[in-house]
Amino acid sequence: ARHITMTNGNISSDRVALAGSFLAGIAISTIFFTWKSRKVQQQNRENAGATMEGHDLSLFYGDISQLTTTSPSQKFLADSIYAQLVRDCVICCVDILLVRLSPTGKKQCLLVERASEPVKGVWWLPGGRLLKGETFFDAAIRKAKHETGLTKVKPIQVLGVWNTFFPTSHWDTPTQKGTQTVNPIVLVELETPGADVVLDETCEQWRWIGLDPNEAERNGEDKYVVVALKRLQAWNPTYL
Repeated sequence: ARHITMTNGNISSDRVALAGSFLAGIAISTIFFTWKSRKVQQQNRENAGATMEGHDLSLFYGDISQLTTTSPSQKFLADSIYAQLVRDCVICCVDILLVRLSPTGKKQCLLVERASEPVKGVWWLPGGRLLKGETFFDAAIRKAKHETGLTKVKPIQVLGVWNTFFPTSHWDTPTQKGTQTVNPIVLVELETPGADVVLDETCEQWRWIGLDPNEAERNGEDKYVVVALKRLQAWNPTYL
């Protein structure tokens, strides 16, 4: 009888130990996943800031049709005038994170190699000067068409606005160098994934990359591209 009692006691002790190990495992897992969740939330807060879908941050004080009219003289500035603006003023440029669905079903964004300063030779987002009378979405559609030849695009949202400082520009003189631009980045989706990219004279080459910002960073993509992808990831991790 004593032997049976001891055996039952050992069995009970084993069960207690097993239950303790199981509960300890659950506690450790809970702590780990809580820590991981908080870390992801912190990263998302650091990179948060995208607008609501469909909102391009436009505010109109008057007749919209009149306020959004761009005259030919406002579209094509004389070189001397634009050069002076670049050297003496801050230029607003709208850049686009242009996303397509690849033939394999993976989402990718378009990068172009810049043909002139600033950042000549850098793989960058397509984009350019905002014209008077344009919304950010209007400019995104225009730049997609003119710079990449892609016409069937849909602006989704403004991912953020960056203030960029460059030591050189296309319009440098011996005494004045560099430029400063304020850059809204607009998320734009390509509605015809098989469309061909046709570059204008502002770009040398083009290529598609994945939307994972960590992968982009590992591959040495420019920091401007990486922060745009991080903003996209923070807005919607499942979008990638």
